[in-house]
Amino acid sequence: MNISLTFYAHQPNRLIPYDFFKIGEHAFYEDDELNGRVLSEVAERCYLPANRLMKQLIELSDGKFKFALALSGVILEQARYHRPDLIESFRELAETGCVEFLAMPYYASLASLYSTGEFAEQVNEHVDLIEDLFGQKPKVLWNTGMLYSNAIAAQAFDLGFSGIMADGSSRLMSNRHTNDLQCAPLIAKTKTLIRNRHLSNDLANRRTDPSWSEYPLSPYTFADWLSQQEGQVVNISMDYETLGERQPDSSGVFEFWRSMIMATLFNGNVFMTPSEAVESFDSVGTLDCPSPATCSTYGTTTQWNGNVMQQEALKKIYDLEAAVKASEDRDMIHVWRKLQSADHFHYMEKSNGFTPYPSPYDAYIYYMNALADLQVRVKRQAELIHKAHKATLA
Repeated sequence: MNISLTFYAHQPNRLIPYDFFKIGEHAFYEDDELNGRVLSEVAERCYLPANRLMKQLIELSDGKFKFALALSGVILEQARYHRPDLIESFRELAETGCVEFLAMPYYASLASLYSTGEFAEQVNEHVDLIEDLFGQKPKVLWNTGMLYSNAIAAQAFDLGFSGIMADGSSRLMSNRHTNDLQCAPLIAKTKTLIRNRHLSNDLANRRTDPSWSEYPLSPYTFADWLSQQEGQVVNISMDYETLGERQPDSSGVFEFWRSMIMATLFNGNVFMTPSEAVESFDSVGTLDCPSPATCSTYGTTTQWNGNVMQQEALKKIYDLEAAVKASEDRDMIHVWRKLQSADHFHYMEKSNGFTPYPSPYDAYIYYMNALADLQVRVKRQAELIHKAHKATLA
């Protein structure tokens, strides 16, 4: 069987407790100390040991093991500042020739839902960053949360990608085979790779669940499951934090993956990157997805825009687009884009277990106050531009 493995990694820029009295007076919104500390802790537990393991597997298999990484521009930006050794570790993987880097919206944003022009700019910014850091031009797009629809697939085609990732939820797939490539209506040249949700969640969630009927899962059992799959290619995708963070070293996660990958190869399976899968296979049919689908539990976007607070915050940030860009202030545009990261809206949801804030309401208040300050700064910049323009005419 052909197997394509993809890991996703992103760390948000968490905000300081930005209260009303800072508006107009305090222009820095991010908790840089917290962001650096979290990145370093996760790097030590997950990213660095996982990178070492993946490099070892590539070497042990003489390059037969391949996989892909979808790394947001934000995590790479943080790593450049706080942990340059992490950038070097990813570079070492790139140099093996067995790791493909996928394109993303640079800021892990929801721009594909709210501004097609902004989405294109963020994806192109991310492509430039990947080329600069790792010497690769991405060919396949991984949208935030695997956001996918007919319209998003069309955007991927317009941006020149040969493939786009989507999640194989039951709502999306219906009676289609998860392990076959599809294409959106009228978008035959950009193929859709479908994540095998069941097998991916076996590794990401159920492996450490004592209530699961297959617990404790043997790596050799899972390798056999992969060998028994049908279709063109099995797409296994999950957060990179699964290795060492969500599933700590004490759970045996690294040894499990080492044994599972080697057993999968021993069984005669073939690992390929997403772009190799796209180049190797034709799409078997048309996948009609008129409304956005994601890899969330229910396959919807409600974790980001399901309540009034989230909806108001999203409207306000994207309503600022024209004014922010008219400022021609690169730093201000960068700040505005960092505030688009989907995490900010997810923190406004009650069920979020990863929030740094006391409550969803606190997340909303800090965010809206920071956004109010940004509005003040944008207005000041517009006034300066207007005055300069008048002076020129005079």
